[in-house]
Amino acid sequence: MIDKWQETRNAAEKAQAEGKYGFAESLWYTALEETVDFEPTDRRRALSLERLCECLWYQEKFNDAVPLAKELVGIYVKVFGVGHIDTACMQANLGLLLVVQNKPVDAEPILRDALAIKTKVLGPTHPDVQRLDNTYKDVVAKLKSQGMAPTAVVTARQWGKTGRFEALKPSDLLPPSPPKMSPDEAYKLWQPLFEGARASLHKGDWADAQTKLTRAAELAESFGELDDRLCRTLEGLAETFAKQDKHQLSVPLFERVHKIKIQILGRNNTAVAESANNLARCHYYYGNYEAAEKSALECTKIYEEVMGPDDLTVATCLGNIAMLYRLNKRPSEAEDAYKRCLNIRTKRQGPDHPDTLKLLQDYANLLREMHREDEARHLQACASNFVTGTWKVVDIATEEQLAITPGPDECIFCGEVLKGALKCPMCGTEAPSKNSSTPPQLW
Repeated sequence: MIDKWQETRNAAEKAQAEGKYGFAESLWYTALEETVDFEPTDRRRALSLERLCECLWYQEKFNDAVPLAKELVGIYVKVFGVGHIDTACMQANLGLLLVVQNKPVDAEPILRDALAIKTKVLGPTHPDVQRLDNTYKDVVAKLKSQGMAPTAVVTARQWGKTGRFEALKPSDLLPPSPPKMSPDEAYKLWQPLFEGARASLHKGDWADAQTKLTRAAELAESFGELDDRLCRTLEGLAETFAKQDKHQLSVPLFERVHKIKIQILGRNNTAVAESANNLARCHYYYGNYEAAEKSALECTKIYEEVMGPDDLTVATCLGNIAMLYRLNKRPSEAEDAYKRCLNIRTKRQGPDHPDTLKLLQDYANLLREMHREDEARHLQACASNFVTGTWKVVDIATEEQLAITPGPDECIFCGEVLKGALKCPMCGTEAPSKNSSTPPQLW
């Protein structure tokens, strides 16, 4: 049943990313049905509810969305509590649904509570807080005027998505640090844990790998901040969390790995660019697009310095940045990034390459969002192959792999010797390309 749910989810995410909300809606309902026998607070049910509500919102099926949004708020309250920022996000969505249904009496207390939490956590100047504050003020004004329509319009942009629901259990949290021990003592305990985590990764047992890597990370602290074993363990644990959609736990680990690599290598190094890209990717799936943009720009700047402005890796970075600009509602900057990316791909890969055609489709979609239909139709006519967009992996040239990363014929994740294999025989991670001109693969 778990595999079936994941398969349905993948199809629904693809349809929703392409704007096929009606088809995505039916798939999310199917995914929701498959969670009936799960625990009430299972993250898969919460994720299905959240994405289905979003689908219904964009189709203006507000009546259908309200009971689902209420269940979702109940789940978040049970898992995170009433004062958590993610709970506030779901409360705000429920409040918005009630606003567009012209139910200000019901919406007011929900929006008030959500606004108080968001203001406390994000600060009063945060864009999300300001948008929610404007909506709340309109609701209050309507109540005071005894039925006068609110002056502001509730837009799709205000719909909040966390993308980060995780029914955390105590085992998910890092336990207290163990007593201090010598590096040799720590290594004797660390090595079997790390090897055991690799075996679990090979079997796809993420939960067991997480448990072992969590303990291994504690022990690796004894090796010193700049030891490659600590960096590899933290990176492995972060990836293990990410593979389970626990992005909120991945972020601080990826941030620490990034700082360690900067300390050792300096900023202008592809290993540092890789860690910035990992952090951007994690922020992206976590729903923090502003933070993702910052890390993606850092990654792009490094690759431009090291590989040159016309490298295909730079084109991949620019495509990611353009997507983030679109999500952050900055279409002019997104267009500039698309133009630069298109210029590189056309020059390096040709106008008929699938990556170039895909980019034309994305650019055409942006032009439609900007109400430039004639230009969009022209680009659409040039594009004959459509594949839905997502975050892309940035490959690292092997000559840039440094001391804190595995050697060129070792897995970048678990360190297993590859012997020329394209995939790691232990954990299944793709081997990095040895040719920096090879276009990166889709995430």
